[in-house]
Amino acid sequence: MDEAKKSKKGLAIGIAVVLLLLAAVGITIGLALSDPYAGTVQAAAQPETVVTKLAESLLTGEPAVLTKEEVSGLLAGQVDGLQGGGFQVLDLQCVSVEDGIAEFYIPVSFSGLRLGVSAQFTVGCNAESETIWAELQSVHLGRLPVKTEWVMGAAEALLPAQVSVEGNTLSIPSSFFDEQVLGGAVGVTVQDLRATPEGFLVQVQGNLDRIQSSIGQYLEQFLSPGD
Repeated sequence: MDEAKKSKKGLAIGIAVVLLLLAAVGITIGLALSDPYAGTVQAAAQPETVVTKLAESLLTGEPAVLTKEEVSGLLAGQVDGLQGGGFQVLDLQCVSVEDGIAEFYIPVSFSGLRLGVSAQFTVGCNAESETIWAELQSVHLGRLPVKTEWVMGAAEALLPAQVSVEGNTLSIPSSFFDEQVLGGAVGVTVQDLRATPEGFLVQVQGNLDRIQSSIGQYLEQFLSPGD
């Protein structure tokens, strides 16, 4: 009789453990698939204003202040079509900027399943090595916290050759935005970069002849009579 009771008790405990494990798995999957930014983040505006702001910064010596929408517009085009390790990047949007921290929303596709990834970075610039860097502080898959080490390992298969990965830090040449994003329109290198509640403060320097030529071209296009 005692053996039968023990057997039933053991079976009940086993069933309870299995149910708890299934519940934990269900909660984990639910958190991973729950995208807090789904349907709330709009497509980024085209960054026409960025050239003007960087030109003014170069001429005045004052830092340019780029909004999160402008930065999103700059970066979204760079990640379009990136894929590797079974993942494909669908978009990249800056969703918030605070003092020293910027949060980005990066929806990805994996085996046809859309997953929402959000990541917080500190950002800066090293003028001596002429690099812009972003250090990953935290990352979530949906609402589920994910180890930064795993994410950085997966990112190496996705990122373009210009982006270097070391630990939790991404870095690119400070001339990247001018050469790859602006098509050499401004001719600047980034000397300082900070995330503030007002936006991204960017200090640049460059060749005044190039910037004057660029401004002249814009003026010619603006003043030329229509067809």
